[in-house]
Amino acid sequence: MVFTLLHFPQAYLLYKISKNKISYPGLLIGSFLPDIEVPVLVLLGYELDYARLVLHSIIGVVLFSWILGLIVLPIYKLLLKILNVSNMSVGISSYVVSIELGALIHVVIDAMHHKYNPLLWPITVDNISILIPFGKQEEMHIILHLLFLVLTIACIYDIIRQNYSGNLRDLLVKILYNPT
Repeated sequence: MVFTLLHFPQAYLLYKISKNKISYPGLLIGSFLPDIEVPVLVLLGYELDYARLVLHSIIGVVLFSWILGLIVLPIYKLLLKILNVSNMSVGISSYVVSIELGALIHVVIDAMHHKYNPLLWPITVDNISILIPFGKQEEMHIILHLLFLVLTIACIYDIIRQNYSGNLRDLLVKILYNPT
């Protein structure tokens, strides 16, 4: 998988492209959400390379991401409260749609370089490797990690150059809640 935190640029860039019309918290949470299943499946005895199932499938994302996103929302709000964000508001319909979009893009990105990604679960648990260009899984794994590392640095730089006060708390609030 692209290291979970390196999925941050997909949320940030989608939010910027949409000109702030979709929910940034929803995109951010959705972009991380599919990887919730990885530690659970590892604890259940799956090998790390094969610890993808329901939440790394298109049907699983559509059926379950919005529910998990709503479950995670109070934890997210608590984190923002700890960071002294007092005016935190989320439009639920926009939030849910954004979760779905962020999670679907996560799954497509992961399908480009995983040894195993069951995109069509539960119809089939077979790997869908058609998205891996020319079958070069190892190369794509390295390329995507480097690409997303560069994108993460570029997105954080973009946030810093926009009205950044130099305060770490402000930077965290911009990354986690309001990047503009």
